[in-house]
Amino acid sequence: MAWSGLLKLVVQVKNIKMENNKMLNKTCIFNDMRDFLNLLDEHGQLRQVDIRLRAQRGDNELQELMRHLAEIDGPALILNNLDGYNMPEIPVIFNPFGTRERTAMVLGETDPLEAKKKHANILADRSSWHAPVTINAAEAPCKEVIIPGDEISLDKHLPAVWFGKEGASYICGGVVVSKDPETGERNVGWYRLTQFWDAEHPTGGSYSEERQKKQLAIFAFWNPPMSHIGLHVAKAKRLGKPLEIAVAFLCDPVIHLAACTGVPFGHDEFSFAGGLRGAPVELVQCETVDLEVPATAEFVIECVIEPDTVEETIGWHSNSVGYYDKVQFIPVIDVKCITRRQNPYWYATMEMMPPFDHNYIGLLPVEGEVLADLQRKIPEVKDVVVTPNMTYVIQLSVDGVQKPHPYFGKFVLHAVWGAQGRWGRVAKIVIVVGPDVDPYDLTSVEWAIQTRVQPYSDTIINQSAQAMILDPSAPKSAHGFALSSEQIGFDALIKVPERFDDYAEVSQADPEKVRKIAEKMKAILS
Repeated sequence: MAWSGLLKLVVQVKNIKMENNKMLNKTCIFNDMRDFLNLLDEHGQLRQVDIRLRAQRGDNELQELMRHLAEIDGPALILNNLDGYNMPEIPVIFNPFGTRERTAMVLGETDPLEAKKKHANILADRSSWHAPVTINAAEAPCKEVIIPGDEISLDKHLPAVWFGKEGASYICGGVVVSKDPETGERNVGWYRLTQFWDAEHPTGGSYSEERQKKQLAIFAFWNPPMSHIGLHVAKAKRLGKPLEIAVAFLCDPVIHLAACTGVPFGHDEFSFAGGLRGAPVELVQCETVDLEVPATAEFVIECVIEPDTVEETIGWHSNSVGYYDKVQFIPVIDVKCITRRQNPYWYATMEMMPPFDHNYIGLLPVEGEVLADLQRKIPEVKDVVVTPNMTYVIQLSVDGVQKPHPYFGKFVLHAVWGAQGRWGRVAKIVIVVGPDVDPYDLTSVEWAIQTRVQPYSDTIINQSAQAMILDPSAPKSAHGFALSSEQIGFDALIKVPERFDDYAEVSQADPEKVRKIAEKMKAILS
């Protein structure tokens, strides 16, 4: 059985831990995803897998594999032998961002706090950004193979990998580029796309051959707009214009990180990515649409959303909060051209009950965005940690009598919900803790809530909040996503001087002494 051999492989790497504060190349300029994979390989964080694994609709093992890797902090994998895979000659990258440490490596760090501080500082300082540069097509690896529109058959030209009970194969590694139909300003986002080829219609219908072989659908929620590409789609429809889209698949991972950051509307994520990598991003002009894409992408899919396009029914889709969306309605896009490398890689992943592979590269920009805004206004904010389940933990550098004023924790809660960007305002659960509480350890956070919070006096409930669109507990729009929600915040700081003159002393072992005793007992306990 495939699992027995794979278990032997991943158990070997269960105890591979990178030194938490070991610094990598500070600029960490990757030319492409391959450079990042080489770095993972150098640090023992990448494995080639030739074991046969099932990957087709209704008969696959990849959801189980991802859960197992998440449970053991397992390595990134290159899957070379997938059963039921339509393009077996193309290796599949799996779990490259599966730990906070590997995600930090995208920014030249291994300490998650140092990585998010770098992200926050560059996000807040636009003078550190680097505008992209355009190179000739002859120099761009993504142009090595060009497939024109009249030759495209997506069942033969795009890989399709299935997970769990999903009814379609989803494209999860695409950086999507579009331009504002009115201003021409560029937006770069990391949005998921749906393949219709061999997909199961969620309500018993079917997809035409034309749809399966020439069209995709994009998670661009536009009515009302819930993202920047949604604003572009809404504007284009209002103006009766087509919207051109280019999907650059598998780029320098810094570009992916920038693409999922809440950069203010109208500002260029490619310039922000240049700031993160310490050098301009190299772009190349597309073949059929007036857009530029990263020159070293593995694939580029050039598309158009026509003004009279339909919204197609898709499902089942597994989402990032851990539930299947049975039915959703998203815009259809026409594929005009595909370009790619001569021997490309593909990337396959699934969202499910957290944690999962790209969970952490999705969380880092959320943390960096909120951290950048809070530290600009509240210097006592030390760290922002967002758990895989999207609970926001704000750690302060002060507590008790050192707080600037009474009820300072509640002040911070309001600041989170009023933070610039798209994430703070959708924070459903926020907890403010002091410097002696480890924000990465939910047991420590729970201890702070149990011993420093009175449920009525130390909480805030907001009944009129914007929802995180995938929250299954919130009311849904006609398009199948949430619009409004409620929020709760916990002030888990010590209530001196609010209620007490002093507080009981914490009984806890000194971390440095714990390290020393661990070293002393290493031979016995290892």
